[in-house]
Amino acid sequence: MLKSKKLMSKSYFNVNHVSFVFIYLVYSSIFVFLNNYFPILFFEVLNINRIILALIQFLAYSVILLRPVFASITDKYKINGFQRKYYIIFSGYILAILYMIMGLTYRNMIIFGILLLLVFLSGTMLDVSTKSLIMDISPTDEIKRKTFFFVLCGDALGRFFPFLLYTTLINDVYSINSWMTFFIFSYMVLFPLLGFLPFINENGHSNPEINKTMNNPDLIRSDNKLPNQKLKTIFILLCIFTFFAFSDAIFSYPFFPWLLGKFGDIKFKIFNFLLIFYFILSILSSAVGAFLIKKIKAKKLIFISMPLIGLIYTCYTVAPFAIFIFLYFLGSSIAIITNFNISILIMKFRKGNKSLYFHVIATFKNLSFFIFIPLGTILSNFFITELLIILGAIMLNISIIPLIFIKI
Repeated sequence: MLKSKKLMSKSYFNVNHVSFVFIYLVYSSIFVFLNNYFPILFFEVLNINRIILALIQFLAYSVILLRPVFASITDKYKINGFQRKYYIIFSGYILAILYMIMGLTYRNMIIFGILLLLVFLSGTMLDVSTKSLIMDISPTDEIKRKTFFFVLCGDALGRFFPFLLYTTLINDVYSINSWMTFFIFSYMVLFPLLGFLPFINENGHSNPEINKTMNNPDLIRSDNKLPNQKLKTIFILLCIFTFFAFSDAIFSYPFFPWLLGKFGDIKFKIFNFLLIFYFILSILSSAVGAFLIKKIKAKKLIFISMPLIGLIYTCYTVAPFAIFIFLYFLGSSIAIITNFNISILIMKFRKGNKSLYFHVIATFKNLSFFIFIPLGTILSNFFITELLIILGAIMLNISIIPLIFIKI
């Protein structure tokens, strides 16, 4: 009987681990297309007014601030007896369909703006529902780390497809036909992968042993010796830290167009070809992150890595092509390890089977995107991208200040 339960538990987690890989493969791919390649199309090919584009971004990104609302909805309301499953299924398919329509109508900025808002709405629901499910089935830090590793693997694989498609399909960056082929092929690759969604399994959510453990999380629990005021202070400081930890988004939108202009079409194509192997780096870095967090506290790792990433960003602005490639992969590897540790750190805020605390903190990441991505788009109209990169590096260093006062 005991053996049977262990086999069921193992099968349950294996099914979901595979599901998480494919969810974030599709999710990550779509947002790589939106944040890396749409800027080239808008800046270099269509020459879209950047102030208008920033306004569209501002409106679209506003919906990602609804993350706590979505978390509260999925915590409180079941669909057909399931807490998370159908939220994941519906939002996943809607996200893919909206992306397909967007890839065919991007030249109409009004339609593009509406679709972008809806893409972020469905994408946020997908991310919230999936990570809530991860916390439901992860009663300990060790299981969280193992489960979140599969999320990072999916994210890494999701970055593989856009880079591969760009390298093979975009022969002329200024050809609209090449871009249309690019988007159509991306949809043909991604949409079939969502056929796995109905197999999401959350039956283990009702396991009494899991629920018993879940009711005693790390920071918010009945036997925690920290006073409520102390917990509130840590909570606020984590929100501030999370906001500035992703402030480098200020140069994310003009970054790829800047690289194209700085190094030229041939070297930029080489850069994209090398990015095909980025998923290997991501998986290895995620594994290193999972190993290091067992040896070193997440807070200490973040303290070391944030200034180092900021220094690498600054070097981007003056590095020749070969050195830039080395710095980019080094910085990306450190960033992956850092993001892994940030996720584990903020996942400590949880109470029972409610994921709201985690998602409130994670919303400050979204707030950072909401402010800094449109701001970066506007500023790129007046300042060179190198200044935005340096500004992003400075703000990353500011992010570690709140951690000084967090005693966890």
